Amino acid sequence: MQNINHDIKFLLLEKLAYIEEISREKAKSYGYEDSDILSSSGILTFVDNGVMTISSIAKKLGISRQAVHKSVKALSEKGFLTLEEGEDKRERIICMTTQGEGLLHCRKEVMAKVESEIVNQIGEEDFKKLKQLLSKSW
Repeated sequence: MQNINHDIKFLLLEKLAYIEEISREKAKSYGYEDSDILSSSGILTFVDNGVMTISSIAKKLGISRQAVHKSVKALSEKGFLTLEEGEDKRERIICMTTQGEGLLHCRKEVMAKVESEIVNQIGEEDFKKLKQLLSKSW
């Protein structure tokens, strides 16, 4: 029988660790390093969904601008992103390169495989319920 006495944070972190483990395995099969897929997936996903400044990503992730800037700089040095001047000269726009789009495509394929693994573990109906519950505002 499952232990449902753990707090919600523990349960979510435990499942996130499982998802990241599967993600690393799948990403390696595409020739990417662990650090590429893990460090970039959040930022690339936000950029792909229209969140395009360091400040806005920092706000979404609840971390400092400096931390996001450090990650963006590393991804830029690897050729996944570029920083361009925005209308407001103080804010720079994060743009994805062709190489970044390739990594994002890999990430999407990896996540599809991860979701398939989860469906195999808990079933399609429970997986849909899980996504529905996690999509709610709270």
